[in-house]
Amino acid sequence: MTIGARLKEERERLGYTQPAFAELVGTTKKSQIDYEKDSTQPKASYLAGIADIGADILYIVTGIRLIEKKKEQKGDFSDEFDLVNVFDVDISAGHGSICSGDAKPISRLAFRKDWLSKHGLYAKDLLIVYAKGDSMLPTIQDKEKLLVNSADKELTDGFIYVIRNHENYWVKRVQRQFDGSLLLISDNKMYPPMQLDLNDANDVEIIGRWIPPSRATFY
Repeated sequence: MTIGARLKEERERLGYTQPAFAELVGTTKKSQIDYEKDSTQPKASYLAGIADIGADILYIVTGIRLIEKKKEQKGDFSDEFDLVNVFDVDISAGHGSICSGDAKPISRLAFRKDWLSKHGLYAKDLLIVYAKGDSMLPTIQDKEKLLVNSADKELTDGFIYVIRNHENYWVKRVQRQFDGSLLLISDNKMYPPMQLDLNDANDVEIIGRWIPPSRATFY
């Protein structure tokens, strides 16, 4: 059995699809496919990454499996990390768009439990979607992953939220108005603010508050 075949066996043992496994360790689906086909050899950084999520590197490289070591590595991952669902959904950073994508998660990203605890977050409340458009530049880039806390729906002026009105989804900075309406503000000043009348608007939902990324955010 080749290195690529053993790599595929380990990925399937851990219960991941090729895209999900690749995203967890910061590579592409194409690279994952090439590794499993033995078209290219896995890099050291890749092997280190998959070891952290429970893959038996010794078995992949040599064909010798250390069962106790494998169990220990898998336990270490679950002790140190929690997984957050990633959805193939585009959230408009422009003037609003119909939410596109599947409602089912396409993969998961790992977050350190100590980082979540430090910020008072729980993985079960978090979700990851994608920004679409340039109206929130320079704060949020087009196609950037958005970490959203669905447990934080209480609007606070000046903070950024993902908001739904019927089929329109926005990621915007918010400001409450005296008349009860909500001002949706773009960080890109080329886009004028939008006003959402909370008194008259039907089917408005605060999806959650955006959590700004830091160097330690995404594993």
